[in-house]
Amino acid sequence: MSDSVSSTATPVAGESSLRVEGVSKSFRHVQALSDVSLDIRQGEVVGLVGENGAGKSTLLNILTGVLQADEGTLYVDGEEVAFTSPSEAADHGVSLVHQEQDVITNFRGYENLYLARERERLGVLDREGMREEAQSFVDNLGIDLDVDEFVQSYSFNERQMLEIAKAFHVSQKSDNPVILLDEPTAALEEAGRELLFDLVNDLRDRATFVFVSHELDEVLEISDRIYVLKDGELVDEKDAAAATADDLQRSMVGRETADEYYRVSQQRPADDLGSETLAVDGITDGDEIGPLSFSVSEGEIFGIVGVEGSGKERLGRLLAGDGKLTHGTVSVNGTQLKSPSVAEMVDAGVGYIPKDRKSEGLLLYQSVLVNTSLAMVRKMKGKVPLLDLDAEKDATARAIEELNVKTPGPDALVHGLSGGNQQKVVIARWLAEDTPILVMDNVTRGIDVGAKEEVYRLCRELTEQGVSIVFIGDELPEVIGMSNRIAVMSEGQFVGEPFDAAQGNKPTEEDLIQEMI
Repeated sequence: MSDSVSSTATPVAGESSLRVEGVSKSFRHVQALSDVSLDIRQGEVVGLVGENGAGKSTLLNILTGVLQADEGTLYVDGEEVAFTSPSEAADHGVSLVHQEQDVITNFRGYENLYLARERERLGVLDREGMREEAQSFVDNLGIDLDVDEFVQSYSFNERQMLEIAKAFHVSQKSDNPVILLDEPTAALEEAGRELLFDLVNDLRDRATFVFVSHELDEVLEISDRIYVLKDGELVDEKDAAAATADDLQRSMVGRETADEYYRVSQQRPADDLGSETLAVDGITDGDEIGPLSFSVSEGEIFGIVGVEGSGKERLGRLLAGDGKLTHGTVSVNGTQLKSPSVAEMVDAGVGYIPKDRKSEGLLLYQSVLVNTSLAMVRKMKGKVPLLDLDAEKDATARAIEELNVKTPGPDALVHGLSGGNQQKVVIARWLAEDTPILVMDNVTRGIDVGAKEEVYRLCRELTEQGVSIVFIGDELPEVIGMSNRIAVMSEGQFVGEPFDAAQGNKPTEEDLIQEMI
């Protein structure tokens, strides 16, 4: 194929594009995949779901040559293949769009597209040629990007579109590339998801897609068929048009989860809530937020929703002390704070769980113990500050047990844990300190249905202990299910009064959407 993505042959719908037969893979004594077989047909979007640890990542790594299977065979367009590297897989048209964006922000768009495959002319980089052909390439894909701009100026959505373009670009030797999408919507808001789904649907006539996600509604929306992995085995295959999220959940976890998914029966009623713990009075930041006022009571979950750019993420950061208030105050348990810092908010008893746990919430190459005890460092005072090591170990052990963190031990590096267990470590940091107020921004982003259930269970248990939670979310069913009250944000302010979300009186998604837009 040329750089303009023109194809010399039109894929025949229904023919096998990628076939996996009897693939198994083990790591020491852990069987990651066992006799997995699946068939991806040309022009399809095939969903792949399963809890963390089900084998999805191992399968993707085998399909792209990062790992080699112990047993089994791969076929691309009917030809048996055995990839030993991602570049070899790409030469056969198989490429992966990673969950964590793999772009270099201080490079231009076209430089990212040609990375490690740069073209020369007369012994020097042919920058003009690459730029022109890259622009033509993305235009032909229907992606609206200026490839001559530095990627740091791109929005998050635009960077994800660049990732899709890269996957096509490295797979140009194939007339029907297979694009593996690993959690492509994990950090996208509604507009970005719609943009991605529109692009995938528009490209069905020139590519085949495998869509891996924990968001089951999204998998059902975009997919033709869905494969379900559980404990390394293929346990189900469903026609997306006839399946429901409940069906997929039952296959993934082996139990019913829908009826009490959010443990609404354990939600504290309004007359059982304690005194006011967090009071926000007329705050503004001179830019995105305010004036804004609200309060949260002991044992309450206060939900906040809004479209992209509504200000909800910025509000969460301000409540954590990340940003300067130009007007108004934040009071924590009666203590008034004017433009508090992160350290002051931590000292006051407010913990923050960010949307992006890997870049903002964790020290990935430090241990579970170090990550869990980070908040305890605030108590180190004096000329020779000392951390109570016994208390640190005890608090970490307690948090690991209460949260059911699956880790070889407190000294294990967080980098090696699954996404769900990494998120539990972030929560454990505040649990170890008995933090009375938690600000959670998309706390279940990118974790599987089983891990989500454990987070919901924990939230309910914390509220029973009197913890107050500000629950910021993009997933409306989750916020509705978990919250006592729900505020809708638009242009940095609340739209009207918060919705009552008591048991038996939950607002609908339509109720919230009407206010959001």
